[in-house]
Amino acid sequence: MLHSVNLIPWRDQLRDRHKHRFVGLLLIGVLVAVAAQWGAASYLQRQTQAQQSRLNYLNAYISQLDKQIDALKEVEQEHKALLTRLAVVEKLQNQRNKTTDFMNTLPQLIPEGVYVDKVKMNGLQVRVSGISDTTSRLATMLDNLESSTHIRNVEMHSIVHDTPRFNKKFQSFNVSFSFVASAPNKQNVEVSSNG
Repeated sequence: MLHSVNLIPWRDQLRDRHKHRFVGLLLIGVLVAVAAQWGAASYLQRQTQAQQSRLNYLNAYISQLDKQIDALKEVEQEHKALLTRLAVVEKLQNQRNKTTDFMNTLPQLIPEGVYVDKVKMNGLQVRVSGISDTTSRLATMLDNLESSTHIRNVEMHSIVHDTPRFNKKFQSFNVSFSFVASAPNKQNVEVSSNG
């Protein structure tokens, strides 16, 4: 005798369970994917915001440094202008003192018995004319001029004997030379170079 067994409803139930499980797993997978994507997006957004805030900070700092550099450039230009003005003032001061230095130096170089009539200064070039009691005093004056540290390029242009003056006879002379002004102190130079 044959029993009739119907397995189809059992198979249908199993198929339905598999189908429900598959749909459930599919929904869970979709939810996990959406959650992962949302988490990654929010993480990337936070990282982007952090990076943007760092960039903003760096840009603000760079802008601040640029302003400081511009201010330093202005100060440097003002410093250079002051140094230039100081150099011009020192040059003018040295030129102003040149005549005083020369007039202080000249009496030390002219011996007794030599009289200066005329001094002509053109820059550092000096021309002196005058009279002397004797030729030996003129020779002493020439030695003094040539041995002086402030005098260079001494040239005697003329010596005229028996020139009448003051009811006496003198030796008239005409000499030229270059005057070298005294150098400024090293301390002054260091102070002016340091600004």
